Formats: sequence, C-alpha cells, structure tokens
Amino acid sequence: MRKHPFIFGVSILVILLAVIFRDRLSELEQLGLLGIMLINFLASATIFLPAPAIATVVAGGALYSPLSVALSSSFGAATGDVVGFLLGHSGKNLFYKKHHTTFLVVKDLFHTFGGILIFLVAFIPNPFFDVVGILAGFVHYPLMRFFALILVGRLIRNFLLASFGSAL
Repeated sequence: MRKHPFIFGVSILVILLAVIFRDRLSELEQLGLLGIMLINFLASATIFLPAPAIATVVAGGALYSPLSVALSSSFGAATGDVVGFLLGHSGKNLFYKKHHTTFLVVKDLFHTFGGILIFLVAFIPNPFFDVVGILAGFVHYPLMRFFALILVGRLIRNFLLASFGSAL
C-alpha cells in the first residue's frame, strides 16, 4: 500500500517534466528513430496536453522505413501512456472509499469492454486517450494487456501515418 504515493509522485513528476520540456521536443528529431520514439513517449506522458507526435510519425515516414517509424513511435507512445495508467492506479484510493459501489460497476464494465475501448482509442487520434489510460489504471486493468492493446493500436495507426509520409 505504501508504493501508491511513490508511484503517484513519480507519475506527476514525469508529466511535469514532459510539460516543461515540450517546447524542446523538436530538437529530439535530430536523433532519428530514437528521437521519434522519445517524442512519442513525451507526447503520451503529457496528460491532456497536445504534442507533435503524429507530425513526427508522418515526417519520419519520409526519411525512414514506415515499419521502423511505426515500431519506434508506437513503443514510445505505449510506454508514455503507462504514466497515465500508473497515475490512475495509484490514485484509486482517493475515490474508492467514498464511492465503492460506483467503482465496482465501472470496474466490471471496463473489464468487459475495456479491451476494445483501449484499442480503438489508441488507434483513432483523439484527446480522450488519457482519460481511458487513467481509468484503466484506476480499475486495475492488467498492465501488460493495457500496454499490448495500446502498442497494437498505435502500431497500426503509426504504420499508416508513416506510409502516408513516405508517399509524399
């Protein structure tokens, strides 16, 4: 139980660092595929703030193979999305005691439909993914399943985006 405040604090720290340094993201492009991975990690770790991740995937597709860009960007994004998951997981106790019944209903619904929701929201660019990641952590959705679903959804999306970039 003591690990939750630590995880919560680390999650907040990663989010703050990503927000503070988001203006310097374009400098990471000079690192090639590693830079694309780092940009996508930071873009996904900055909860509720837009970052130029999609643009770097399209631009990267013009420079590198679409599969390499898709793999590096998707791994970075999926890893960054774990920050929101951990934030939700560690913050559960703030809500749980007062709203136990609501929590159980949401947990059952999410464990039933969460897989398809995570995949679709990871595949379709939208501003709501952070909420889904926090909710997945909050209801203790399996972390490895969460990561795998994000990775596959982002991999398909980023491959299509990088392929578009290579066609330009």
